[in-house]
Amino acid sequence: MLLAVAACDKASKADPNQVLPDGVPALDLASHPTVLFQVFGDAKEPKIMPIAAVTNGAIKPIALTRAGWRELDSAYLAPGSRYEVYSDDAPRGTVTVTRGMWTGGDAPLYPLPGCRELRPVGAARLDFETSPSDPSVELIASSTAMTAHPGKPPVLPPDAAIAQLGRSLGQALGAQNGMDKQELDSLDFVARMLNTGATKNPTLLVSFIDQQAGDVAPGIGHTSHILALFDKADTGYVATYRHVKSGDAKGVEFQRLVDRLDVNGDGVDEIMLEAWKFGGRNQLVVLAFKGGQWHEALRAPSDWCLDLPKPAK
Repeated sequence: MLLAVAACDKASKADPNQVLPDGVPALDLASHPTVLFQVFGDAKEPKIMPIAAVTNGAIKPIALTRAGWRELDSAYLAPGSRYEVYSDDAPRGTVTVTRGMWTGGDAPLYPLPGCRELRPVGAARLDFETSPSDPSVELIASSTAMTAHPGKPPVLPPDAAIAQLGRSLGQALGAQNGMDKQELDSLDFVARMLNTGATKNPTLLVSFIDQQAGDVAPGIGHTSHILALFDKADTGYVATYRHVKSGDAKGVEFQRLVDRLDVNGDGVDEIMLEAWKFGGRNQLVVLAFKGGQWHEALRAPSDWCLDLPKPAK
């Protein structure tokens, strides 16, 4: 946050007709695109922020002029607007906007000192049959109801079997990239089966990550990180996405799963990740399945401040 403020203080005043973020085509709000939101923060008083749009069956970053962002705020974050909230590709409940960014005037609901151009962030209320067990939430909402996967999801193997398979595949991938097994064993490990619809079998997500990844640590020393996806082929599970990084702690990009959702109704989820580096800007990375592999379909900054320089990939 402090880095964002410092960078915004240095930014020159934006042209009112400039599209922000820079270098991205402007979104056509007149076509009433589906907008995806991140719902986050205190479960009792969450925030809601637009993060992407879906147009012609493809997920796109949102870029608008200053007036366009206010138009989006007025149209999509008007008090009383209600959207379905999803977790693991299933409806969880609804979120209701209680106030938009500029509802009732020019003063923003959530100002960011030193930042001139802000992405709209609204205040909201969650309506779930069962209240969230965690004090904070991180969910995806959509302005258009998403299509559920047809049929019943496949039965998942026991957690112990998933962990054993995931660790074995992850360590083999690390060895192929010169990573030390002892170092991998020292990292936090996660293995999950995801019913993505990419194949008739679930997708296996494997993650090895430093407990102090990113800004939690001082960014000193060496670290390694793996976030990989595996899908079942004739020979067993094979890697279909590989984010394998090792090196100086300040330079390694970390990734983590945020959620998954079939945004275009083709029966296959898009996988949403958060990517970050030490002292850098968080980015939304969306993976889509094509040709038997998971590919980046979108990489966009997820900052509140829109007049920051374009981040390096």
